[in-house]
Order: sequence, then C-alpha cells, then structure tokens
Amino acid sequence: MRDTTRAELLLSLFTSPDCATAIVGDLTEEAGKHGPNWFWLHVLGTALALWRRNLADAPLRVLALMLTGCVLLVAPTFAGVAAIAFFPPWNFSPVSSIVTSFCWWAGAFWVGASLVNTSPRRGMAACATLAAAGEVLVFAVGVTLLWYGELAPQDILLFVVALAAVVPLLAGAALARRRMIAWGIPALEQHS
Repeated sequence: MRDTTRAELLLSLFTSPDCATAIVGDLTEEAGKHGPNWFWLHVLGTALALWRRNLADAPLRVLALMLTGCVLLVAPTFAGVAAIAFFPPWNFSPVSSIVTSFCWWAGAFWVGASLVNTSPRRGMAACATLAAAGEVLVFAVGVTLLWYGELAPQDILLFVVALAAVVPLLAGAALARRRMIAWGIPALEQHS
C-alpha cells in the first residue's frame, strides 16, 4: 500500500525506520475500521508528537542547531538582498526576483541538509523548529508592515519568497535524513 510507505517515510524523519514501520503497522490495523482520513490524521499527529519529543528530549541541542541554521541562512539572505540592492536598474524586475528566490531557496536547502548532517538525531527537529519559527517571524513582520502601511506592493514578492523558503529547508533536511537512513548511519538506529 502506497499510503503506508509514505507514512513510514514521514515518520522516519523523526524516529528510527524500525520504529516508524511499527507505528505505521499499528495505525494500518486501525485504519481498516476508521478509514484513510483517520489514518492520515493520526500519522500527522504522530509526526507532530515525535517532533515535540525530540524537542523535549534535548531542547538545548535543538536550540543550538536552530541558531546555527539561522546563522547559516544569513549568507544566502544577504546575497538575495544584494541581488536587488546593488543593481538598481534591476530592482524588482523578473531577473532580480529569480536571483533572490534562487539564493534564498538554495541556501535554505543547503541549511536543511547541513543541520541533519551535523546532527542525525536532532537535525530534522531543528529544521522543523526553524521552519515554524521563521514562518511566524516573516509573517508577523509582513503583517505589521502591511498594518502600518509601510509595505510596498513590490515588497510583497519578497515576503512570499521568504515564506516559501520553508519548502526547500525541509526538503534539504528530509533528503539528507533519507540518505543517512539508506546508508545505515548508526546514530539513526537508536530511537531518536
């Protein structure tokens, strides 16, 4: 069943592959009574619980990784802003938008993969935490600027690009985690 494979892939981002298989097996047995919506609701709830457990088990480690991710994101963020600021004729042109998007999204992908490579057991939790905190921060700044009328229409594109950076961040982390699982990295075999 394809759903079980996807569910195992999702849960293995936050726990060992064996544990993910066992959890999905239990949920699959119950899904026969409750249906596919119940199954996916519980898979997502379990992924959220595993993320929270990783945060609770090592909050300082996850916080340190998250702060490292913030520091690593400074360079591509600066490069994306510089692509607009240093070339005034290109301000808010399609070229500057593409360059900014590429810099931010490539940087986010690299940061996600780097955090998981640095800490196989806690890197995914740190990336998910960084993604959630980043989304809240960017959204709050955008809404505040919009509220006070200081957000120009062309600035909205920058906020959309920044909000979308969560996708490559989590994709880079997930691909690095999947690669480590495929290679059998020993730190992943422990129930993380």
